[in-house]
Amino acid sequence: MNTSGFTIETPRLLLREFREDDAEALFRLNSDPEIMRYTGDTPFTDPASARHFLHHYDDYARNGFGRWAVTRRSDGEFMGFCGLRRDPDSGEVDLAFRLFRKFWASGYATEASSACLQAGFEDFGLAEIVGRAMRENLPSISVLQKLGMKYRDMVEDDGEFWLVYAVGAERFMQRVEG
Repeated sequence: MNTSGFTIETPRLLLREFREDDAEALFRLNSDPEIMRYTGDTPFTDPASARHFLHHYDDYARNGFGRWAVTRRSDGEFMGFCGLRRDPDSGEVDLAFRLFRKFWASGYATEASSACLQAGFEDFGLAEIVGRAMRENLPSISVLQKLGMKYRDMVEDDGEFWLVYAVGAERFMQRVEG
């Protein structure tokens, strides 16, 4: 895990690169069936598998960005993750967020996601960022819409239907500055 130490601060949050000592919390996050319900991801089998994932996570080195640990500024508590990922095949960059349930419906996902989009456009020069949510996942769809993302497409993957939203740099930055 090669890290440059990139961080993002918001009024309530600190987003930072993953560290191997995040493995236990990441394992717990991905062990909650309600959290994993709309992700399409397979949970880690144990804390060691989460540690292995983090040890080999190379998005920061490859792209300069990736998924970032979301921590609460007031006490440093690990809340989940939020960040960007470049698809190695298409080159498309997507936004994702995943927080422990106790942090749901408090504006944290929107706050973290907005900061990630701003970093993607300002710090990494991205032209467009997409967000995907299973069509049943209304809270995540709401977050994507609050960010100014517009519906682009619906895609089917392994029997699941995903709504794809997108926002370009100019549109997003006008919202932030306006």
